[in-house]
Amino acid sequence: MTIAFADATPAATPAAAPPAAPALDGLPLTVGLSAREVLVVGAGPVSVRRAETFLEAGAVIRVVAPRVDPAMAALAARAGDHVVVVTRNFVPADLDTPWMVHVATGDPVVDAEVATLCEQRRIWCVAAGDAALGSARVPARTAVATPAGLVRIAVDSSDPRRSVRVGRHVARSLATAPAGLRARRRPEAGWLVLVGGSGDGDLLTVRARRFIHAADVLVVDGAADPGLLAEIDDDVEVIEVGSTLPVDAVARVVAARCAAGHGVVRIVAAETLADRAGELRAAGVEFEIVPGVIDGGA
Repeated sequence: MTIAFADATPAATPAAAPPAAPALDGLPLTVGLSAREVLVVGAGPVSVRRAETFLEAGAVIRVVAPRVDPAMAALAARAGDHVVVVTRNFVPADLDTPWMVHVATGDPVVDAEVATLCEQRRIWCVAAGDAALGSARVPARTAVATPAGLVRIAVDSSDPRRSVRVGRHVARSLATAPAGLRARRRPEAGWLVLVGGSGDGDLLTVRARRFIHAADVLVVDGAADPGLLAEIDDDVEVIEVGSTLPVDAVARVVAARCAAGHGVVRIVAAETLADRAGELRAAGVEFEIVPGVIDGGA
């Protein structure tokens, strides 16, 4: 999952004026670079960082520069055939094969030349030294691990430092109050987490709450905490053991939900955690245990 943010600054449109400028200064996209060539013009520290990013995306990278930073040489040595370094100046023929170009030579004249040629040949170009020269930008990125998978966050604005701050803020918000993290497409295999505790929403750990917000099925002993129910999606199945389901049927039902690709959270009291875990092992269900917070007043 990817969450993208971009500045949206519509231009004013006076009467009888030319067509208004687009509301978005660019469209956030996810680009598939696996096994596709990316040309990196320049081999300084900025190019090294971007080359590492492209490499993570599966790209085949060709670096062209008269001088090569030691870090770029080290990256090429580690990456093998996935990073090829050519030690010379850029020439127009370098644009014959790449799907995308990143330019950061430190020379504004060369950067502008590369960007102009890319525009003429309809090749996406990222100009690190002057974003206005290029036809593409690399946003500030971060990620949050959730039970339903990795959530990637991309933020693009006119201020790169602000983009980084916004991305970090969103990541922290998702990690501590992860509403809406459930997977809407059913995975092939479900998952089960045993959360120790009374089920009181005020005594849940951040990790436990993250799993609960990602779950399709919530299993609790006795009546569920109304405050906790108010936090989860309306279509989450809530099973109250002893009320809607006999105790001896819990392991069987949980196993069936997991087999159907559901994410299941089972909240159990700390003193019965070992027994419930044993029942699930006997049913052949794999699970993770998240310890709870003990109520000091209990």
